[in-house]
Amino acid sequence: MRYLHLLIFILIIGCNDVNEGKLKIVFLGDSITEAGVYDKEVGIENNGELVYPDYTGFITFLSQSVPEKTELVGRGISGDKVSDLLTRYKKDVIDLDPDIVFIYIGINDVWHKYDFGTGSDIDLYENGLRQIISEIQKIGAKVVLCTPTVIGENYGDFTLANQYIEQYRDAQTMESMNKDLDAFSNVIRKLSSEYSTDLIDLRKIFIDYISENNPKNYPSGILTYDGVHLNDQGNKLIADQMINFIN
Repeated sequence: MRYLHLLIFILIIGCNDVNEGKLKIVFLGDSITEAGVYDKEVGIENNGELVYPDYTGFITFLSQSVPEKTELVGRGISGDKVSDLLTRYKKDVIDLDPDIVFIYIGINDVWHKYDFGTGSDIDLYENGLRQIISEIQKIGAKVVLCTPTVIGENYGDFTLANQYIEQYRDAQTMESMNKDLDAFSNVIRKLSSEYSTDLIDLRKIFIDYISENNPKNYPSGILTYDGVHLNDQGNKLIADQMINFIN
């Protein structure tokens, strides 16, 4: 009997050792997060063919640096705004019981106002995030908030051109969009302080980087490939910031 008890004790310790150090991280967001799992070395099946992405996502870059036994879960959907996250955060975050949750949302909340007239009122944006943050914190997960980045990397007129959409915006409209991005970023900063979350101020980080590395005022090609969606350098920059909240 003594040996049986000893065996059970060893098995319990062994199971604890296996579970110890496991870390589950969820990334909640829009198309930028959806593309965060892309790897240009790994094809994605599309209509029976393998399509290779042009860029590697920040979640894939992170997977090369995170500690062992870390699970990275991308939960980004193209076109999503805060109102969309409210319909799915319980299934895509709460039910997964994560240790850390990165929330990176806001581009479409601003952008869609000008493109489709369906952007988010800033109060809805704030109140929606309040609900999401508080519910995630209730399960004991650490929340890391990210401010929205950029729509266009230049000053003045801007044309978004990619395989899905092409749109022109005059300088006055771009100035208004940037003011909105700043205001929505201020909401994130305020909520981070109020809820004692970690914060990655991507808006400031991107603006500072672009100011130093875009002397010819290109509309894209510095951190994005179309003014919004990230190229390798943009993905690496975000991964380099996020790793500080994981290790």
